[in-house]
Amino acid sequence: MHGRPRQKPGQADPEKAKAAATKAALFGQLSKEVLSRRSARRYDAESLALGAKLLELHPEVYTVWNYRREALGPVLAAGGEAAVAAVQAELALTERALHRNPKSYATWHHRRYLVAQGMCSLEHELALVCKLLEVDERNFHGWGYRCFVVQLMGTPAERELGYAAEKINQNFSNYSAWHCRTALLPALHGGGGAAEAALAAALAGARLGGEAAGEAAGVAAGEAAGGAAGEGAGEAGEAAGGVAGAPGDQPPVPQYGVQAPPVCTAAATSAVPKEALDKEFELVKQAFFTEPEDQSGWFYHRWLLGCSLARWEQARGGSRHGEERRAVLAVLAREQEMCQELLEVEHDSKWPLLTLTRLRELQQQVQHGGAATGGGDGGGGEGDADPELAEEIAEGYARLIELDPLRAGYYKDARDGRAHVVARPAAAHA
Repeated sequence: MHGRPRQKPGQADPEKAKAAATKAALFGQLSKEVLSRRSARRYDAESLALGAKLLELHPEVYTVWNYRREALGPVLAAGGEAAVAAVQAELALTERALHRNPKSYATWHHRRYLVAQGMCSLEHELALVCKLLEVDERNFHGWGYRCFVVQLMGTPAERELGYAAEKINQNFSNYSAWHCRTALLPALHGGGGAAEAALAAALAGARLGGEAAGEAAGVAAGEAAGGAAGEGAGEAGEAAGGVAGAPGDQPPVPQYGVQAPPVCTAAATSAVPKEALDKEFELVKQAFFTEPEDQSGWFYHRWLLGCSLARWEQARGGSRHGEERRAVLAVLAREQEMCQELLEVEHDSKWPLLTLTRLRELQQQVQHGGAATGGGDGGGGEGDADPELAEEIAEGYARLIELDPLRAGYYKDARDGRAHVVARPAAAHA
């Protein structure tokens, strides 16, 4: 765990070691008994109570959560007050398990499954996850669950953007809050695909169950977010269903009318208007000047650049091509000035230097007419490459190798054109 010194070998307290061994033996006996009853398909109250005790001790035993879903199946199918009471009892068990481990994939998956039955208060669930994020604002399981709940509630994107902004203002290092904005902004401004994919991915695990659903949710959310932000969405999708167990163990879950999300295209990110992007660039700038070495804001900045580039790439070949090209060059110039200003204060800061070097690369590619995110020919040149700019790029990567030698190989690849400086929006020319 972070902040806890690692105990050196040979320093274990004999009494503590003996107590731990006894506890492990009892836990092993309990696990064996519960799994034996599950194999025998015993769904009586005593067996389920033993399973609950095991899960309170160790919530990650996902087979036991599956066991409980098997037992719940007939009760839920019958409906009525018994079904509601059973769901409430299971929700209470997941709360106790989350007190033990608030980052338990299996527990969060089980709670999603229960909420998807439509027999509990969504307002209560939202209040619960708000409390969790007050305690641990960067718990991505909590953020993924909030996505799931607000999707069911039909919460407007504007409201969620406000919540994300509140969390960012409390702590600029909140990667999940930044990532949340990458899903909400395209939805708010009409791009649609990215937000539906990221939010519906949270539903996929509860709707379908099984490891395949979790994997599909992670892939959908990762593709939807685009760029560096995709990693956080993939984690949220994995939290939705990545530990469910065998698909045959899952009783059917009622549909909520959420269709399979479309794969995000450049149209989603290009739909965010320049005025909205400028406000986001200003927001993230505040984070940079507060804590320049925190990577969360820089990843979000990379996504914002991808949106700006997507607007230009979508306009290529059309009447708005020249206008969007000038607009993206203005953005690149402005952000370079910001990085240079920051480097005047933080001379050896890696992230502003890396971003400045990337911005110069992008400027060179846009000026030369190549694909902004990949270095291809992009449909013809629009100007000669700038030797002075090329020299500044090379100097930037050389300095980065000095500052960050552990990543020297990556910087060399980027310098030689073998690494994309900003992730290309999916199907940019579709």
